[in-house]
Amino acid sequence: MKKKIRCFFVDFWPGFDYSYYFAFFLSEYDVVIDKENPDYLFYSCFGNNHLQYDRCIKIFYSGENAIPDLNLCDYAVSLSEIQCGDRTFSLRIPLFKGRNVYWPELKPEKLLDRKFCNFVYSNNNCADPFREKIFNALSKYKRIDSGGAFLNNMGGQVKDKQAFLKEYKFTLAIENSSQPGYVTEKIFDPFRAQSLPIYWGSPSISSNYRSNSFVNLMDFSSIEEAVEEIIRLDKDDTAYLEKITTPFWPYGDSFEEFYDSENEKIITFFRNIFDQPLEKACRRTEYGWVKGYVGNLRKQFHSQKLVILEKNKTYLKNFVKKIVIR
Repeated sequence: MKKKIRCFFVDFWPGFDYSYYFAFFLSEYDVVIDKENPDYLFYSCFGNNHLQYDRCIKIFYSGENAIPDLNLCDYAVSLSEIQCGDRTFSLRIPLFKGRNVYWPELKPEKLLDRKFCNFVYSNNNCADPFREKIFNALSKYKRIDSGGAFLNNMGGQVKDKQAFLKEYKFTLAIENSSQPGYVTEKIFDPFRAQSLPIYWGSPSISSNYRSNSFVNLMDFSSIEEAVEEIIRLDKDDTAYLEKITTPFWPYGDSFEEFYDSENEKIITFFRNIFDQPLEKACRRTEYGWVKGYVGNLRKQFHSQKLVILEKNKTYLKNFVKKIVIR
């Protein structure tokens, strides 16, 4: 019989479905959703509602460039390389993508007989200016097809990103920011589509993927030098094929073997949390400087909630008055 764990999920992105993103441990545990009194609270970086919860084990989970605050949570799963005993887990790949990620492999002649390069981004809010700079610099050599909302030059946005990426030799894979460990689907998606990633982002990217399986823009002293290397690969079929056919996963004889190993690591991380008594699973402290720090955050949160509540009350009163007058 599966062990029951009483959980709740707050501050996640719109459309979040815990049964999808946490499917890797649902096969071992019976998750009971309890909003009022969860034993385990999962929260992300898209709100502060987690501050309303205290008497539970708090687990931070994020795929953004957010460094977890271990004063607020007992455990954290993130793209950060921060380490703190058994409290942190650094995601190596987007595990929710699944192990069966490949399109049928293209033959060498098909890999070469494709359009030059693509660029797919929905927006550029809060993104490092480097993303636009490399697009403009490389565009001086050949046209780059931009299929997202940002810098779109195709008359509309692409509907199937993976099918779109597969049509190109190269993909500009530029993260929103440069931070060790912050590696997203930006590089993983072109790997899936057998489009050579031109990557910028995490300085430690080579610990996630084999360095000779992509173009690492951070290895070059200037954008001009990086563009020269991309042009060389575009013109040298042998050099391009050597890179595009190099397995991208850092260890294991196959991607499936690598994925299963990484998946087992995160399941082991959660087993350590769930399989011990609740009182022993707690890692936060309530004393010293932390007590005042967390207390002040909660006060600010509740003050903001009160302000919003009063605004809503005022709006409702005025709305009712208008109806009565009519």
